[in-house]
Amino acid sequence: MKSKRSRNIVMLKSREKATRKIKHGRWFYSFIPFKVFTGGMSQLIPILAIQEGGTPVDLGYLGSAGSLASMIGGVFWGRISDKVGRRKIFLISGFIGSSILGIALAFMTSIKGLILLTFLYTFFVAATIPIPVSLISREFNKPKIGEATGKFNEIGGWGWVAGLLLGLILIATIPIRSIPIVLGLIGMFSVIIAAKNIREGPIYIRRVSPSTFFYLPRRISIPRISTLRGDLMPLFLSSTLLWAGSMLLLTQFPMLAKEKGFDGKFLYVLGLASSTISATTYLKVGRSLRKDGTYDFILGQGVRLLGLLVLILSLALTGYAFLGVAVLGYMLLGYSWSLISVSSATIISNRSPEKNRGRIAGAYNFVSSGGAIAGNIVSGYLASTIGIPGDFTAGVALAGLSLLPMIKMIKAEGHPLNFGLLLRSRGRGLGL
Repeated sequence: MKSKRSRNIVMLKSREKATRKIKHGRWFYSFIPFKVFTGGMSQLIPILAIQEGGTPVDLGYLGSAGSLASMIGGVFWGRISDKVGRRKIFLISGFIGSSILGIALAFMTSIKGLILLTFLYTFFVAATIPIPVSLISREFNKPKIGEATGKFNEIGGWGWVAGLLLGLILIATIPIRSIPIVLGLIGMFSVIIAAKNIREGPIYIRRVSPSTFFYLPRRISIPRISTLRGDLMPLFLSSTLLWAGSMLLLTQFPMLAKEKGFDGKFLYVLGLASSTISATTYLKVGRSLRKDGTYDFILGQGVRLLGLLVLILSLALTGYAFLGVAVLGYMLLGYSWSLISVSSATIISNRSPEKNRGRIAGAYNFVSSGGAIAGNIVSGYLASTIGIPGDFTAGVALAGLSLLPMIKMIKAEGHPLNFGLLLRSRGRGLGL
């Protein structure tokens, strides 16, 4: 009897000791080397394509391959981890696979091979999109999930910025073919840190669902027509047009930079400008959303349209004037991403019934990705046939048209479209 009581005391002390050692979210930092790696690779891949003589069409295929792989991979990794009931092994597989394929990009000298490797590389990167959601929901109780998710995004965002800065330094100091090797080796450190810090079992037994911002579709399928024709149809249509228009322009911007005499360092500067603004404004946007987020989504569309217009103005510029205008345009795009990503999730959450929220969020992800893929592919053909100015003009036109469905929805509901600009007297707005 005494021996049994002693064992119980030892077990209780061990459990208390283990609980004290748990540091919620410590595994977030295992993503830092990975984000440095992928942040550096984000601008390097189109640079490699241009160096190998890639055409505008090749850049279009390269962008669409990455978008398609991300969409498919996110669904695949989420579904297989759900089915097996384990997360850690698949997350580490994503770290290992993407790092190895990133290193392999250093030795690929053909455009077709580069496109194929980019698809495979992005497929493994996609493992890091859905799995952290499950890990967060296991480790944190319901009131803390939003805060934990924000912290995770903040850490990853600054890791991405650090990767862009490192890429800029490397491209100025070592041969370009050596950069994927250096970045890939950095990414491998995430494997070691994750293996040590990620716990497979839940700390909080009661599972909770994460927000719709991190919705993971269970299968790849075309959304039902009834879903697309619902109250959120203006959001679906606007998002499709917005991302198609954005990709028409952004996919070919590296080609324009080359024509203006700028090298890969310029692309890293643009990436830094955009990502830094996003990282510094994401949480602020989340705290300042108005009502259901519709106004903020339209504001994000407007800011993105302004950014694209600034970029199209750079067509007539050269030298440092081109550099300055391009940086300004990408800073606006970074801010627009903060507005759009946060507000779209809020709109879906507030304007859809709980039982259909997952399906509606999945439909939104589907049409957004479809618009981006279409924009990537079409941009190459437009740039080759009517030229980059014509391609850019088409992109700005589509982005402008994307405003109409949302504005129509606001007016149909009888709300004034002033975005709070006249509320300065009450401590809000710009006082215009």
